[in-house]
Amino acid sequence: MRKLIFFSIAFMIGLYCIGQEVEFCSSFNTSNEQRLQNGYGIGVQYQNDIGHKWKIGLGLHFNFKNAQFSNEPYIDAIPFPPSVEKVSSKSQRYSIRLNIQGLLMNNDNVSLSLGPEISYNYFKGEDNINLFFGGDTKWTNYSQNNGLTKEIGFGLISKVEVKNFIDPKISLCYTIRPEFTTDGIFAEGGEPIFSGVLSFLEFQMGLKYRFK
Repeated sequence: MRKLIFFSIAFMIGLYCIGQEVEFCSSFNTSNEQRLQNGYGIGVQYQNDIGHKWKIGLGLHFNFKNAQFSNEPYIDAIPFPPSVEKVSSKSQRYSIRLNIQGLLMNNDNVSLSLGPEISYNYFKGEDNINLFFGGDTKWTNYSQNNGLTKEIGFGLISKVEVKNFIDPKISLCYTIRPEFTTDGIFAEGGEPIFSGVLSFLEFQMGLKYRFK
């Protein structure tokens, strides 16, 4: 985690010196993973123009969710009735994202862009679990650390930019990011909670400042 923080700081300082645009945003996402469903986040992204029709962007994003849900583990096992598992979860996702966007429309008031995106993601979290075994008379409570999972993500970025918002150099941006991640690499001793392919649909709203 210290390496990630150090890299993030160095990344932002370096890009500040060369970036043409910087955007700060908040986000809301849906996901097929209960621990991250309806999560919130914040992010910062730098962009540079490539000619008049393309932009390349590099960003850092943080998403989090405190979730509560129930499962029925050992549903096919004996004894009957089935067991019940109540989970209170705190999960985080840290992402480094690289994208290239083609400008579909661009004038003095608004621009619309679309393009592919690749990301490198860190997932971690903690579950507090209440488990009731079928046929038992009391609940069992325990906690588990979900460890650190690293996954590559592939997706699309679609952005609408409303220009001249308050100031000629400031734009209001609306972004949609559908994405899925590959199967993860689990830290030693970590639980494989975030295994399998995860899907996300992220909605963002932010302010962009253009240096040039």
